[in-house]
Amino acid sequence: MTGPTRESWYQLVPLCQAVRLAGHQVIVAGHEDVLPVVVSSGLPAVAVSATTLHAGLVDRSGEQVEIPSDAAERDLAIGRIIGRFAARSLDGLSSIVEQWRPDRVVGDAWAVAAHLVADRYGIPYVRFGVDIATPVAQTLAAIMELGPELEKWGRHDLSTPWLSISAAPPALRPADAPPSEPMRCLPVETQVALEPWMYLRDSRPRVVVSVHDPSLPWALFGPARLAELTVGLPGLGAEVVVAGSPAALEQTPPLPAGVRVGQAPLAVLAADCDLVVHQGYPDTILTCLDKGVPQVFLPAHPGFVEPAEQLTELGAARVTCAASSAPEHVTDLCGQVLADSALRETARRMHGTYDLPDPRRLVDLITAEIDGDGQGEVAE
Repeated sequence: MTGPTRESWYQLVPLCQAVRLAGHQVIVAGHEDVLPVVVSSGLPAVAVSATTLHAGLVDRSGEQVEIPSDAAERDLAIGRIIGRFAARSLDGLSSIVEQWRPDRVVGDAWAVAAHLVADRYGIPYVRFGVDIATPVAQTLAAIMELGPELEKWGRHDLSTPWLSISAAPPALRPADAPPSEPMRCLPVETQVALEPWMYLRDSRPRVVVSVHDPSLPWALFGPARLAELTVGLPGLGAEVVVAGSPAALEQTPPLPAGVRVGQAPLAVLAADCDLVVHQGYPDTILTCLDKGVPQVFLPAHPGFVEPAEQLTELGAARVTCAASSAPEHVTDLCGQVLADSALRETARRMHGTYDLPDPRRLVDLITAEIDGDGQGEVAE
């Protein structure tokens, strides 16, 4: 089961494909708005709910939920939203499990419904998490929100996962993250027919600005603010490329002449660029680490600040507050990174430290003890 956003699905693709290519049958459960990107990845999918993450902003009594400014209270509120989102998935996911009888349930860390349904039917649960910017407090709050469902099914808590897999590089893995098998998270994203400018560059430094549509209801800012903050980058004498999904680019205001804008895959651009400026989303971080490129963070969510600061301490990135920074400050910060050969070399070396096991090496762990007939027993 994928999480509530297309980014959470992209991170699961390499593992799902590895299991499928090893000869096992894989069906992906998800919400209707995520299914188009699931099937575009070449995997079969089934909808479990038509709800959206934004629907979780209304609590069970029908009241609109406000996202607190305090960090700890904010994590609890986000966890509750994830829990309400999961509650609306339980009937659909239970129906699939009852009918298909899978041998394993693999769930994104945000897809808490997968864990609860696996426990209900006695199926080994495999947790998959990127474990970047997802505090344990959010998961605990999601479980608290699912209290009525747990009680209905005669449970007080969720079990310890049968197996846990994490794509977080060791340097960014939170101390409170659950013990997990490491896995390299290969960059996956929606592909397009490439134009030459996407993979060819001129003699100038290339700066990529990666924009996300504000799909998370608690994001502090979206593409318009990012464009405002990076408007001065052409003044550095750099080739500036703004890339993102169609939804993100639709919200991006007009940019200075000469700035390239398009739905170019970040993994293609980052393979030959000098700097990526982004909002701190985990999928962008992982792509930059995989390509060994320096990063400048303008965090779109308070939870994105910690990994940005960790990479800054390691000497591979810089971070500034998007809420209070001026465009001149961002331009100056990017100029410093472009002029800092030591930082670029550190970022390049980070690629080596990110050399985690290939997803194919985890298939045997996931499928251990499966009897081979593809029809596991479901215990009520």
